[in-house]
Amino acid sequence: MRDLKEDEEIERAIQYLVHSFESSGDNPKPVILHSTRVGMDLYDRDYEKRIVISGLLHDLVEDTDETSDEIRSKFGEDVANIVEATSFDENIDDYLERQYDMYERCFELGRSAVAVKAADILDNSDYYGLGDSEELQKNQIEKMEYFIDKSEPYIGEEDILRELNDKFPSVKERVKNSES
Repeated sequence: MRDLKEDEEIERAIQYLVHSFESSGDNPKPVILHSTRVGMDLYDRDYEKRIVISGLLHDLVEDTDETSDEIRSKFGEDVANIVEATSFDENIDDYLERQYDMYERCFELGRSAVAVKAADILDNSDYYGLGDSEELQKNQIEKMEYFIDKSEPYIGEEDILRELNDKFPSVKERVKNSES
């Protein structure tokens, strides 16, 4: 059961998310909506406040001028570490290598980062198959399968991984059909 203080902190994170995208967001996709869905998915699953806030803020470093240090000063070390782990390294050019590097950092950090990334993948997978190339679509399936396979030690008993596993065949089928 949540308390008022936790909800106020989560609402502060949502306000920060929206302000950050309004002032410096550079992704044409509806990232505020996506990030809110990720955070609220974690909230509805009763994850701890720091994990919910990390889910809300997980795309800030990638898609705005916000830095890990700014997140750290506003929301603490744990949240900043999770956001860092779930953000891709823009210095890595290869799409899959960049994804695998991010996943490995999530696995190193542990359950909290893996749960956030799982919620992120769950939400993003609704759009797999809409990519502009067959290679991107193939890579989306490959990275999802890789993440699911490696996540067992971290979130194996949690509903979020079961849902990813259950969703994977339909995502794979949708991507396959979009290639035709």
